Amino acid sequence: MQRESLRNLAHEVKNPLGGIRGAAQLLEAELGQGDLREYTSVIVSEADRLRALIDRLIAPQGDSLKMLRFNVHEICERVYTLVRAEFSPVIEVRRDYDASVPDLTGDRERLVQALLNVARNGAQALLEHGSASAPMLTLRTRIGRQLVLASRPVRMGVVISVIDNGPGIPEALRDKVFHPLVTGRASGTGLGLSLAQEFVQQHGGVIEFDSCAGCTEFRLILPLESP
Repeated sequence: MQRESLRNLAHEVKNPLGGIRGAAQLLEAELGQGDLREYTSVIVSEADRLRALIDRLIAPQGDSLKMLRFNVHEICERVYTLVRAEFSPVIEVRRDYDASVPDLTGDRERLVQALLNVARNGAQALLEHGSASAPMLTLRTRIGRQLVLASRPVRMGVVISVIDNGPGIPEALRDKVFHPLVTGRASGTGLGLSLAQEFVQQHGGVIEFDSCAGCTEFRLILPLESP
């Protein structure tokens, strides 16, 4: 039943994506060589990425990850660009990267989606609650050593943090923030964090969080060695 609902939803989403992509291409042609073409290129590439992601979500359960080796800051920069385009200048988006983090082997598109879901969740919480006088979201990377991921010891991993200065997660929701359809936001669907957790777990990683008034930090922790 859930699989059939997902397929129906996927088809409903794919149809407008094609229209969005086509409109962006037409607009890009009209803009010539101006700086605004950077934004139309983002629209086209994101429409393609989301269409591919939807195709893979509704594929047979055995569909495997498309593993590539890349620098984790590639996905951080992608998410940084998208979040700034959606929420700036209301929210200040900062980067705090550790340049020494080694390359990661993973499914780039699924990790982009996981990080984007977490970042958008934090940004939307900042907008809806409006408790921070200067709302700010930070993307941070660090190396983690001697980790335990899903009861498995890992010598080294990468920790991607999304930190916001919002009101914090209500106590009643903390044990179920990753459950589907559970949300503390008026306009939330409760699917973003659940999907992010699934994608990170597919890589042998975990998502953890700490939250209090004025500081919420979600950490995507991924092994730098094969599961």
